[in-house]
Amino acid sequence: MAVRHHIKVLVVDDDPQVCKMVGKILQENDYQVQTFTQARQALQAVRKSPFDVGLIDIKMPDIGGVELVEKIRAEDDRVALVVMTAYPDVQSAAETMRLGTRDYITKPFSEEQLLAALERIAKELGLIYTNEQELNRLIGQRIRQERLKQSLTLRQLSERSELTTSQLSQVELGKNAASIWALARISGSLGKQLCELLDGL
Repeated sequence: MAVRHHIKVLVVDDDPQVCKMVGKILQENDYQVQTFTQARQALQAVRKSPFDVGLIDIKMPDIGGVELVEKIRAEDDRVALVVMTAYPDVQSAAETMRLGTRDYITKPFSEEQLLAALERIAKELGLIYTNEQELNRLIGQRIRQERLKQSLTLRQLSERSELTTSQLSQVELGKNAASIWALARISGSLGKQLCELLDGL
């Protein structure tokens, strides 16, 4: 299962309903969220604590979205910014992209569109990772699939890798975290590079 509870998201929109809706969606999907209806308050929050991602409305009364993007980038250039707007404006979009925003979402957007944009950015930044139990299961599943594809029994893989059938069985079932050495032995016995075996997990 992908882990997201450490990802801090800033949401800035002068419409309280949008803040409430976006905040609820993100919290339900395990993100840490702070929402603000005033750009100045959001800027103070950025000064106090780092955020990973910011969702910024482009049309706001106190500070415009383009200006807010610029100010946030000046405070912390590591935060990945996404602009939200109900009024698609090519010039504003181009300006915010020039200032370093990662994406642009047009309102109204669906829950799926919002989460897809956030997920894409979080993956690009290396913020989403798989928890240990799930990773063990996925590695074991990958090894078993590859072994069966090559019509190898556990005993044959054991002889090739010099690991016991019991060790291999535990790894395939995801019940044991295999060491890098053991995974290298297994992947080599399957005629694979270790990076090939783990690719995409």
